[in-house]
Amino acid sequence: MVEVLAQIRAPKPRQFVAGLVLWDDIVVEAAPILHFMKRGRWTRSRVREHCQLKGWRVSVVYEMKRAYQRC
Repeated sequence: MVEVLAQIRAPKPRQFVAGLVLWDDIVVEAAPILHFMKRGRWTRSRVREHCQLKGWRVSVVYEMKRAYQRC
């Protein structure tokens, strides 16, 4: 499993900075302002496309390969 921590930055006038956690390119955790991405289990490519349309910047903060864990 690959875990990715990503940061999204939106410009003014509705400026914000928010984070996302993706497991194997699926959003599993998100800041409250991005809850719709978690609820909809968005993929990495869908997040990227949406952010591009909105004029937001996305950057990977950290990426780590993890052993698969069953819950």
